[in-house]
Amino acid sequence: MSKLHYFQRYDSKENWVTNATLLLLSRLYHYNRLKFETAINSILADSNLSLNIGVNFTQQQWGQGSVVDGVISQDSFKVAIETKLYDNFSTDQLVRHLDAFGDNYAQRILLALSKSKVDSNIRTEIIKTLQQDKYKDIKFASTTYEDIYQIIASNLSEYDLEMREILDDYISLCNEHGLTNIENRTMLTFTASESLQENIKYRIYYDPVTRSHNSPFKYIGLYLNKTIVAIGKLEKTVYCDYDDGKLIATNNEDLSRLTQDEYNRIKETIENTDYYDLEEGNKFFLVDNFYKTNYIKTSFSSIRAKKYFWLDEIDGFKEGMTAEQIAKLLDGKTWE
Repeated sequence: MSKLHYFQRYDSKENWVTNATLLLLSRLYHYNRLKFETAINSILADSNLSLNIGVNFTQQQWGQGSVVDGVISQDSFKVAIETKLYDNFSTDQLVRHLDAFGDNYAQRILLALSKSKVDSNIRTEIIKTLQQDKYKDIKFASTTYEDIYQIIASNLSEYDLEMREILDDYISLCNEHGLTNIENRTMLTFTASESLQENIKYRIYYDPVTRSHNSPFKYIGLYLNKTIVAIGKLEKTVYCDYDDGKLIATNNEDLSRLTQDEYNRIKETIENTDYYDLEEGNKFFLVDNFYKTNYIKTSFSSIRAKKYFWLDEIDGFKEGMTAEQIAKLLDGKTWE
């Protein structure tokens, strides 16, 4: 079974990532306007900018010589987005975009979108240009594909399942094209109860192939009783069934890439698990090892099935740390 994607996979300069980003933002707007407004204003926050997306309702508003009983109004704005794949913005090109705004909008913002934020020297030149009279009402902001993903994700609850799938597919697309390396700082935590001992013994976690894990990650956490109890580094994800004592490749899997040890670990996990039928319809996450930790959830509710953690938000984390080092870093710490 091939994986369903919300965004097309094709190459056409910057067009494909522009289309994907606009589609993501459009889906978020139609899904929940307030979440969209919060996300947009978070994207613009570094530049001290904000937009009022919604409709305003006002009573008893004074006009010239009269008072109307009520007014329904909406602020006008235009955000022009310039996307790049390789951070190759130029001052001249960005300045040329300033002339395309027109004068019909109360707020006008040029947003530069790329793998990294605009170089400080280019940003300084743009800000200097915006001081000219004809550009004085235009503002400039810069963001990244990764920032858009993280900002939207932070505004979604674990119950926003469809929107989360769409968002995960967006960051997966960006990852496929080298527009983010977020996986190096991401841990995906799964709930583990009956399976915990086997997970640790065989250095494996398994899940149905129908469950989406599009958002890239490098580390796996095991969660039990409101605590992350073990962490491992993802080595391989393997799609296979089991029949007559053998593993059968699925989803175009190539089982020849497995070492004998990896093959045996999957096989023995399937054979020795009696509380789930693992013989078909599953994928297996192989880790280097699961290292014990005690990372405690302090809020009331538990997680549902899985949760992503951005490790760079944790004091002391450095990109390139081993799973063992991360387990030691998180041991005794708390999270909400």
